[in-house]
Amino acid sequence: MLKNTPEISVIMSEFNTEPEKLEASIKSILDQTFTNFELIIVDDCGSNNLLEFTKRYNDRRIVILKNEENKGLSYSLNKAIENAKGDYLVRMDTDDYAYPDRISILYNFIKKNQQFAVVSSRAMEVGNGEDLGVLGKTGEKNSKSILSGDVPIHPGCIFEKRAIQTVGGYKEVKRAEDFALWCELLLNGFRIYVIEDILLNYNVDDEDYSKRTLANRRESLQAKFYYNKKLNGGKTGYVRIIKSVVAGILPVSFVKVYRKHFVLENEKKRK
Repeated sequence: MLKNTPEISVIMSEFNTEPEKLEASIKSILDQTFTNFELIIVDDCGSNNLLEFTKRYNDRRIVILKNEENKGLSYSLNKAIENAKGDYLVRMDTDDYAYPDRISILYNFIKKNQQFAVVSSRAMEVGNGEDLGVLGKTGEKNSKSILSGDVPIHPGCIFEKRAIQTVGGYKEVKRAEDFALWCELLLNGFRIYVIEDILLNYNVDDEDYSKRTLANRRESLQAKFYYNKKLNGGKTGYVRIIKSVVAGILPVSFVKVYRKHFVLENEKKRK
């Protein structure tokens, strides 16, 4: 039951999510074993009538904020943070699925390990109804980790709100707002950790792969060059950036095969 002041604010931004996925995502949060949270969903002016959509749940923990026009993910998440009442923020995407004890496990860990401002779980990447493999590597993330692509799962995180506000929230960088956030946190002395638990189904479809083109990654590449310099990534960092440029011109089919064999961990083998 929600107390007067929630301990956690779950923040989401919605834009044209398939209704079935949206319903499953919202329900997975409302059905959490941890209950003292608010669920802030920012309506970024898509085709879904989010206010009407959420009335079916009759759950006073849901807060709907609507942008005046389509503003994008960074703006919407910053709006949610500005209105959040909780001391901790939990990210959630509108097409992902949270396991029932996700918030409880993340909250208990970050409260017991307050040296970390961000804690992420790992996630099962899912595509077309199939488990593709485990995403994320356990342990603390430093500048070398982040610059090499060993990063937290953005929608799998719990954040200390104070830390996010200290660095000014999300930067307006398309397809790299999470990367920029990790770098800003590290530059300001905050620490990041990924736990072993798999607590989220992370949905990826063919459209997501098609967005990984060079044209769509221009701002992301600019951010990588900028933060490689700020975090002293050196020549090795620039080589990694060049590899990401190459990845942007490869066929989608090749990228999918590469991720399956070299990025995602096979949980059956791990066991």
